[in-house]
Amino acid sequence: MLRSWAHGTCYGLRRLLGGCLPVLLFSRPLLLLSLLLLGTNVTAQEPPRGRELVQRRVTLTQSAVGKPVEVHVATGSLSVLEFDSPVDRAGVKLGDARDRFELFVVNDRLVMLKPTGDVAAGEHVLLTVPFVDGMSPARAVFALLTNATQVDAQVQVSRLPRTAEAVQAELDEVRAACAGKDAELEALRARSVATGPSGMILAGTVDGSGVQAKALRNETALKPTDALNAARVIAFRGKGWVALSLEITNEGTVPWTPTEARLLPAGSGRSRAATVAMRELHIAPGGKALVVVETRDEDWPEGDARRVELRDSTGARRLLIPSLVF
Repeated sequence: MLRSWAHGTCYGLRRLLGGCLPVLLFSRPLLLLSLLLLGTNVTAQEPPRGRELVQRRVTLTQSAVGKPVEVHVATGSLSVLEFDSPVDRAGVKLGDARDRFELFVVNDRLVMLKPTGDVAAGEHVLLTVPFVDGMSPARAVFALLTNATQVDAQVQVSRLPRTAEAVQAELDEVRAACAGKDAELEALRARSVATGPSGMILAGTVDGSGVQAKALRNETALKPTDALNAARVIAFRGKGWVALSLEITNEGTVPWTPTEARLLPAGSGRSRAATVAMRELHIAPGGKALVVVETRDEDWPEGDARRVELRDSTGARRLLIPSLVF
């Protein structure tokens, strides 16, 4: 929790100092120096005896207008209030108790304070923070009081409602992530289907005619696409199915996982979706893996050419074999 508080304090200091210090510059020595420059001492930032430093978030609502939000403060402990909208600095009021705070700093988005003593039991100090944008609620009211078990080291105050555009953008991101996970799930399901002679016989995909196998020739020179290369292709044909075994090399710089495939006539015609299976989770950069593409009810007459395309879940990278003859 202390680490979380320190992280929040670093953020507050960067905002207070105008954002001029990048995150990477806030090393421990610089944090200590910054606290000293702000008129506080480092040892005072340890949690008071028996109290826990807390980081929390509050939301201002219309129904709660006029009702103060409690903020727990303690002797010598720095508390930071962070706002999501600009503060009217000149209008911030701290009752009649400014002399009871050794540090009270107001920024466009922050209020930092440190009391010289605990607030007496049953007493509270009102802090009023108005906003400059004219939106509702026009101000936030906080009741500063002492709690026996905790101190609010950082309070993030949310006031502005989320726009429909922001909600829609987040929804689109979630849908895209779900689509990717669905493709991965389908690939895992395909891998879990019973394999081997027993599974094929039970599924009726092998009968008395057996299985035909043939190393396919490529009618055009195989060239890598998107830094992906299929070095060897073997075709298998059974009753109502065709499977292609491809030895794929990833010549790119990032891992690649094929999750969908299609077989298309080399000239024109309807494409067919195919399942993709491999033992590895992905093909590492510079790595090689055996990938099996299977399609059911594929009418692939002897001597006909097919175009084969494999894609990852995002569609960003694909492997295209322009012409294979079975």
